[in-house]
Amino acid sequence: MIIILGTPGAGKTTQSRLLAEHLNCRCFSMGELIRNEVTGQERKDMLAGKIISDRATIGIIDKTLAGFDTSKEECVFEGNPRSISQAQWWLEQVREGRFKILGVIHLTAQLSIAKKRMLKRGRLDDHDDNVIETRFEEYQRSITPTLDFLKQNGVAVHEVSADGSIEEIAGSIREALGIA
Repeated sequence: MIIILGTPGAGKTTQSRLLAEHLNCRCFSMGELIRNEVTGQERKDMLAGKIISDRATIGIIDKTLAGFDTSKEECVFEGNPRSISQAQWWLEQVREGRFKILGVIHLTAQLSIAKKRMLKRGRLDDHDDNVIETRFEEYQRSITPTLDFLKQNGVAVHEVSADGSIEEIAGSIREALGIA
């Protein structure tokens, strides 16, 4: 399994799909899973740019991957973990032999570039500058300790700039992973 994380608007979903296509494997998008599964107050929080609870997030991942043997079949998972407790859950799954994480790609994009991308895609959770800025602040607050935790536990984390073209970013990801 290859995990792709990144700032909002960094192109995680696009790059995950391209990488999965290149590897001829399945791709899972945490954002899409959340938008399809979350209801009630958590949906309202999501639309306000807040991060969904770890309990709900892990439940969605566990349910989604229940019938998929990632220990034998490659896949790309985009958008999770986003907290230390989520990262702990992933590492527990690795220790139990359920998953094998080949590497984590962390895409970083300048706020100005990411904002343009987010407004252009027109999703409900990208509807105004305040929501976008809230999402950036939430992301920055949670991702640094999460990436540090993964690194401290032996997971290869590769920083990749997401400010270039789709093709340039895809090439940088493959290069970071050592994939032709």
